[in-house]
Amino acid sequence: MHSVRARLLVAFACIMVAALVLAFVGWRGLTDTESALEELRREILPDISHSLELAERTASLASLAPFVAEASSPSQLQHDRERLQQRVQQLKQLAGRIRHLESAPQLRQLLERLYGTLDELIALTQQELFQREDLRQLLYRLEALDGDVALPAVDQLLAAASATRRELERIEHRFSTRTDVNSKLAASATPIFALRHRQLDLKQRQSYLLASVRATSDQLSAEVKGFVDSLQQRFSQQQQALSATVNKGQVRILTISLLALLALMSGTALVLNLTRNLKAVTGLMTRLAAGVTEQATPAVQRRDEIGSLARAFNVFRENSRELQSMTEDLRQQQRLLQTVFDNINDGLSVFDRDQRLLAWNPRYLSIFGLPPERVHRGVSLASLQTLMSKAPHGNRTLDNRPLDMTETNLQRPSQPIRFERYYRDGRVIEFRSQPMPDGGFVTLYSDLTDRKAIESQLRQAQKMEVLGQLTGGIAHDFNNLLAAVIGNLQLLGQQRDLSDKAGRYGQRALAAAERGASLVQRLLAFSRKQLLHPEPQSLNGIIEGMLDLVEYSVGSQIEIRTRLEAAEDRVFVDPGQLENALLNLALNSGAAMPDGGTLCFNTRLERDPQHGDRVLVEVGDTGHGIPEELLERVFDPFFTTKEVGRGSGLGLSMVYGFVKQSGGDIAIDSEPGRGTRVSIRLPLYQGPDQSADDGRATPLTYGEGEQVLLVEDDGLVLEAVEEMLAELGYEPLSCRSAEEALALLEEGQPDLVLSDINLGTGLTGIQLRAKIRERWPDLPCVLASGLPREQLDSRYHLPADAPVLAKPYRLETLAQALSNALNRA
Repeated sequence: MHSVRARLLVAFACIMVAALVLAFVGWRGLTDTESALEELRREILPDISHSLELAERTASLASLAPFVAEASSPSQLQHDRERLQQRVQQLKQLAGRIRHLESAPQLRQLLERLYGTLDELIALTQQELFQREDLRQLLYRLEALDGDVALPAVDQLLAAASATRRELERIEHRFSTRTDVNSKLAASATPIFALRHRQLDLKQRQSYLLASVRATSDQLSAEVKGFVDSLQQRFSQQQQALSATVNKGQVRILTISLLALLALMSGTALVLNLTRNLKAVTGLMTRLAAGVTEQATPAVQRRDEIGSLARAFNVFRENSRELQSMTEDLRQQQRLLQTVFDNINDGLSVFDRDQRLLAWNPRYLSIFGLPPERVHRGVSLASLQTLMSKAPHGNRTLDNRPLDMTETNLQRPSQPIRFERYYRDGRVIEFRSQPMPDGGFVTLYSDLTDRKAIESQLRQAQKMEVLGQLTGGIAHDFNNLLAAVIGNLQLLGQQRDLSDKAGRYGQRALAAAERGASLVQRLLAFSRKQLLHPEPQSLNGIIEGMLDLVEYSVGSQIEIRTRLEAAEDRVFVDPGQLENALLNLALNSGAAMPDGGTLCFNTRLERDPQHGDRVLVEVGDTGHGIPEELLERVFDPFFTTKEVGRGSGLGLSMVYGFVKQSGGDIAIDSEPGRGTRVSIRLPLYQGPDQSADDGRATPLTYGEGEQVLLVEDDGLVLEAVEEMLAELGYEPLSCRSAEEALALLEEGQPDLVLSDINLGTGLTGIQLRAKIRERWPDLPCVLASGLPREQLDSRYHLPADAPVLAKPYRLETLAQALSNALNRA
């Protein structure tokens, strides 16, 4: 929603909705408050009023009870009864108007008890009046008796009519002991005493009922007070709920008011922003009308009507700027095109439909060596090609077929043409012609000499990589064969009953096998996979130390010269491999000078800010040289220019591998009849000195009957190493897989485990070593392999702390490795 109109409508809609919601919430709050007040007025307050009135009427009813009990005549009793019943009826009606009387069941029970007590009191009072009337009639008859009745006895009976219970019992006792009582008086005395007793019983019951009425009234008052308290508590709860409702309504009203205020502020800010941006755009238009174009446009990023207006203004202003700067841009483009035309690395020429020159750049002249005074506008293509033909060359297509230039010149105005021109000095020029719409053609001329050289180097490196992979792949199997051969030959040499002649044969075979092992190392050097031991070395010292060997190797007819200028400069290389490389180069030079000549060794320091300082060693000769077409193949393995049987073709290829692995570069420069020069550049070593091994031979160490578990999948190697272990004084225990080895270890633990790394299918020797270290941490394990450590790292993830016995190994090497492992354990 980016429209200003939409945002304003939304803001006003929010304000309107907020107002409606505010009104609804206020109305709903007032309605809820009114309902709550109405409920209080309708239920709580009347119940409180009726309850208080009930208490008051109950007290009034209780105060009327004594008057009922003291009624002196039936008419008075009837009057008091009617009054009492009227008040009881009013009390019942009042109790019926109390809505929540069921919440106070004790109050209803007390009312029912009061009603019953009053009814019983009225009935007793009525009986008492009847008995009083009967007693009065008996007394009246007693007074009418004849004069022969003893007056004292009559007085006692008259006193008994109003006596208390104790006095009555005393009078009755005295009356019974009188002797002057006749039969009539005795007959009148019995009912009098009985009536008085019943009258006293009724009085006693009346007193009890009056006390019960007062007690019930007091209980009613207390119960009414409790009921009123509960109603007041409920009233308080209703009041709290009403206050909570009012507070909630206030919060809602406040929240909605804030939202409405926020919507109002947003709308106000939007209107202010709208007017401000409109004012800014209007000012820009006014300044643009005055001719001012360099000014920033506000609100361009807005996605509403203001932003659309600002962007439209931008387009209008840009059009105005373009109209003003078009002429200047055209002039600048013309200068730029001319600069590019004059300074591009490729030559360029434009010919019209009549094959006459229209335009060219300076590179066109320099790339073909054309004299500037002979090149001008309108010169023909044929004339220019005649000038170009002074330098011998050949034209070929991209697929290396010869090209007819006459036919090509006819095709260039009508179709794209691309071909290459090869000069005898090694230069390669590429022609790329494109026809033009109005006839003629334009041609770009690129010097491909450097690119061709780089492509050649890339192809050479690719061939080296493929052959290196092949060499590394066969190294393991070949080393296994050599391990079996060397081991058996050494065991043969240890036999005491061996004849001298057989001993010589064995030594020759052992020497040949060790030369084979050396050849494998040289092959691995070529494949850049041999394990080098680099040290800081002086090139001058290495060359001076091997001059006698070189003199002996190349023959006395060759003069050796040295120019060693790198006395203080060192390189970080394997000295043995460097000697081998230099000797290979010297032998190649000697073979190139069968009739004698000069062999030169030169060293010097080269300062190179781009590649770093390097030490240069050159091996040059004055031999017959190498033809140009063979130079790119001299580093290929098995390629040689020597006669069959006089060379393996691995010399230069292994030198190449050693130099590349040592971080250096190698180049060869040769010309038939003038000799060859090989240049090796190695990085200058600027680190600290490192102590080298003193090279002393390690004496042969024998075992003391320790049991060695041998794990080897190659049967020939297995048998040879078993006998070598026995020769060294160890007890061999053999198996052909890691799984078999683990089973044997479960049966009993040997003193040492010697395992090949590549065990065919199943677990590798490295995995076997890990399981042994996990299960039997104190059991030493020695690994052996015919692969270089770098390949073991990449293929099998060889741990850095794992010692590896390189195949093929001699008896002395095996003895030393086993002794070291047992001593470490």
